[in-house]
Formats: sequence, structure tokens, C-alpha cells
Amino acid sequence: MGLPEVNKYIRELHRKQSDPVNWPDYLTGLPGKSAILHELDRTYPRLGRYAIAYVRITNIYPYLIKYGYSHHADLIEWSAAILKTTAQGLDEGSFVGTIGTHDYIVISKQPVMDEILKSSQELFAKKARACYSAEDRKKGVILSFETGGKTVRVGLMKLIYATTGGKPSLPKIDILPYLSGLCSKLENQSQA
Repeated sequence: MGLPEVNKYIRELHRKQSDPVNWPDYLTGLPGKSAILHELDRTYPRLGRYAIAYVRITNIYPYLIKYGYSHHADLIEWSAAILKTTAQGLDEGSFVGTIGTHDYIVISKQPVMDEILKSSQELFAKKARACYSAEDRKKGVILSFETGGKTVRVGLMKLIYATTGGKPSLPKIDILPYLSGLCSKLENQSQA
């Protein structure tokens, strides 16, 4: 081993670093935030023909409180794999990246986005149900409590999403926070 090998390694490293898709998230195997921003730059001018979806695993924290963390990594791996394989199966040029532990970004051609998301929701719901007790599956609720005179019922985990429907009026920098906020609203509505 000498300097020529070191230089070769550094050249290869720089080649990989120039394409953020080469640096996937360890747990999911999906590209991370840098790749998402790169893909957003590439796709933003073509929104309308393409769509962006912000996808989140909802009700995972109540699940973890009640059942513990023994299946946490499995749930994350499964959700990522479901989104990736479904998107690739319906739109070979689609992109799926991870933006947080339980949050993902999907970018695909507009006409197939709904099918990608609905199919992913169905597959994830099927997989997630296996993690619950028969009683919780039957009730469809894992936690229920009173707060401020209101009953809060927390259901089973599922994938929720917010998506762009066409050419947005938002600047590119605001799209992901906006879609994340919509997912948060959906999450809060589902716990009523």
C-alpha cells in the first residue's frame, strides 16, 4: 500500500461524495437528506408532471410505549422497503429517501403517485397488524384516555402522507416543511 492507492481511494471517495444517493441511511438503505435535496432541485421545475409525497409512520410512539422497542428497527426497515419496492414497481424512475426515523420522501411521476401511496399503506397496515395483540387488532385502538373532558383514542400504526397535487405556489425551500406540517395535522386528527 502506498500513495497511489491512497490517491485512488480519495478519487473514488470524491466520486461517491458527488452523488448523495451513494450514501444511504444505515437502517433503511435509502438515500438521506442530501440526496432528497438534490432530487428536489432536479424535480422542482417539473412539478405537475412529477409529485412529491411526505410519508410518515403514524402512531408508532404509542406502539413503542405499549409494546417496547423489540420490533422498532423491523418496522422502519419494512416501511422503507415497502415504499421503495412499491415505488420502483410502479415507476422505475421514482425516488424514495428517508428524512427522519419515521419519515420518508417519495418523488414519482404524478399519474402513479396515488397508486404508490395507497399500495404502500395497504402493505404496511398488513405487516404492522402482526405486531399487535389479537385484542388490540380487534379493537383497532391501543391506548385510550381522557384529557380536558375529551376522549383520545390512539389507533394502530399506519402510513399517512401529504403530497403535491400540481405546480405548487410555494418556493422550493418551503415544500418539505409544508408537507411535513400537513402530515402532523393528519396525525393529530387521527387521534381523536
